[in-house]
Amino acid sequence: MNDEQYAEVKKLMETFQRFGKADWKKDTRWGIKSSEVRALLCIKDIYRHNGHDATVSDISKKLNVTSPTVTQMIKSLTAHGFIKRSPDAKDKRISTIKLTERGEEITEKAMKRYRTVYAGLIEKLGREQTATLIQLLDQVYVYFDEASKQREDI
Repeated sequence: MNDEQYAEVKKLMETFQRFGKADWKKDTRWGIKSSEVRALLCIKDIYRHNGHDATVSDISKKLNVTSPTVTQMIKSLTAHGFIKRSPDAKDKRISTIKLTERGEEITEKAMKRYRTVYAGLIEKLGREQTATLIQLLDQVYVYFDEASKQREDI
């Protein structure tokens, strides 16, 4: 790798690292973590699209995180009164998860906030650059997804 390539690689790595360290990513709202807000939105989305309450497995797949991670979020969200967990009617080994009234309120607030934030980004970038950004980020995701499947220890 020559100096120019190294500088380009370093700049790209630093850019991605800034997103990982961003304070807004770790933001706590409504008394819960941003990851828990995403879990609430996921539960709502599963119900809206599939017509049934969510399971830990459903949430795990949709958020692309492990079941133990989801289980920890579920415990916290249940303790805060945002969700209700019940045994599945057909299979008692499985719990179904649904939003409480308080959980519904938070998902509405979160969706309103996300729509406002992303609409602001679209306004700042313009439609053409937004479309390009979406296309590029989709390509980045596919690249990293494929690379993780072919990962070798170097």
